[in-house]
Amino acid sequence: MTRCELRERLSKQGTSQFEKLLVVELKATGQVIGECKLSYPDEEGIAEPDVKLLPEFWGHKYGVEVWRDLVGYQFTHTDCDIVQATPNVDNVASVKMQEATGGVCIGEDVYQFPESMQGYTTPVHHYIYRVNRTDWERDRSHSPIR
Repeated sequence: MTRCELRERLSKQGTSQFEKLLVVELKATGQVIGECKLSYPDEEGIAEPDVKLLPEFWGHKYGVEVWRDLVGYQFTHTDCDIVQATPNVDNVASVKMQEATGGVCIGEDVYQFPESMQGYTTPVHHYIYRVNRTDWERDRSHSPIR
């Protein structure tokens, strides 16, 4: 995404917390460490939130904390049945984050960018990880912290 596209996207965001960029900050300092988004579930009941952290904040488990909260928010504020993520197969940290938060790999695929972007992008080989509502509710009910 170019800076111009980012500015345009931010200027057109509505008031809903879904389908818009949200800033990820360190609670203690307010320092911006990345972005995330929530997602409305599709017709199959699948929501696909996302989190992207700045490289200097990788390796501190911030992604696990943010992803866990995104998954919880999706299940408590929408009627989705599944929260899905598609980490790049080469992004070991993102795969570990999915597994650390209850995600189960159900397969893999290749994302093809729109034709207008194919001149400067390459297809992305990714896994498909899912957290099912019933598993999340079961795991949450056994957690000592709620």
